[in-house]
Amino acid sequence: MELRDVAGALWRQKVLVVLVLVATAAAVTAGLMVAPKSYTSTATVAATAAPDTTTSSEDLDDLRGTLGEVANSRAVLEEVQTRLDAPRTLDQLRREISGAWVEGTILVQVTVEDGDPETAARIANLVAEVLPLHDPSNGAFLFTTSNPAQVPLTYSSPNLLLGIGVGALLALVLAVSAALVRDRRATTVTGVPSVEAAASAPVLARVAAPRDPTTLPALYPGTSAAAVFRQLRIALEAEASTEPVHRIVVTGVTTADVNVWLGANLAISLANAGRRVLMVDGRMGERHGKPIVGGPETTGLYEVLTGGELDSALSPGPVQNLTVLPSGSWGGEPTDVLVETRFSEAMDAMAARFDVVVVLAPPLDVGDDARVMGRGGSMLLAVPEGSVSTAQLRTHVGRVRTAGVRLLGTVLVTRRGERVAA
Repeated sequence: MELRDVAGALWRQKVLVVLVLVATAAAVTAGLMVAPKSYTSTATVAATAAPDTTTSSEDLDDLRGTLGEVANSRAVLEEVQTRLDAPRTLDQLRREISGAWVEGTILVQVTVEDGDPETAARIANLVAEVLPLHDPSNGAFLFTTSNPAQVPLTYSSPNLLLGIGVGALLALVLAVSAALVRDRRATTVTGVPSVEAAASAPVLARVAAPRDPTTLPALYPGTSAAAVFRQLRIALEAEASTEPVHRIVVTGVTTADVNVWLGANLAISLANAGRRVLMVDGRMGERHGKPIVGGPETTGLYEVLTGGELDSALSPGPVQNLTVLPSGSWGGEPTDVLVETRFSEAMDAMAARFDVVVVLAPPLDVGDDARVMGRGGSMLLAVPEGSVSTAQLRTHVGRVRTAGVRLLGTVLVTRRGERVAA
């Protein structure tokens, strides 16, 4: 998905985005408020070298490091425990107290983390008082509390800035995800501009969805219904004027019979214009539904792909110049393998005998057959209005073009009952 798709979804679903952001912010705030809190207080002890000491500066630094480690030794903890008015076990104090020498200075820092801010400061100052009593330097240091611990004004855990940052990131991810999911479900192509923008291909015609997909209005030239397919044929020929088209794969975006109805009527319209047309039903196997109603009782595409004779599978169509190759009787051999390995060769043989081969292919959401059948040829895509999202259509078209198929255009199939001008 491109960045512009994400931005568009966020804008269209801006109310949902705001709600998700507010709800997530409220949840994070509530979580921070009810989460157990701890407060950190620090006292600093200055360990200055005694005037009469003969210890080297490097050794004094080592002793300061040892002094920092003594801050939570058992002897110090026991002394702090006896002076502390709040009940604490030695294990609790050991977890709360830590000490360390501040490298490059004479300072030893005592840090205490406790659930009560006043207790944290009290313990830190007690450790600073007790620590000189356990001086490991044997009098090499003079001690002063250079910076007594202060009662912290806010808690240190949970980390407020980290919580806000994580909450903001979580809110952003949830808002974008919710917008994309809802937009994918709710935002559908509903007109010519949206279809052309999503498919990057022209809409060659708008046709109303048939009440009965087995009807063939193109059989009756002069009627308004037949005129729609005549205009589609003219638009298709104009689009293909720069490069002749000998194979047209007609398919749909979603599972329906509308692409079969559309392809059959287009084949009749081409035949009525004097073209020698072969209409191939490419929906082999049970998963692609029923063969064309009223189709010839002959062998078909399946038998041709498995080694049968093409002539024995052909039957005359309902109009002059139209020949029909039905899907055939599926015998259990994997149809996707047949399409992948033998369909192109069979199409070459058919194209040598006819001006145009119109293939009624399975919908794109069923499998890859239509894309494979379209290699080396062109495709006409039926798009049902209000039934496919912009993102879905763009994805299908991208996969079609990646397969090396030339997308001549689309046909927008309007909702049943809507009037379409001839």
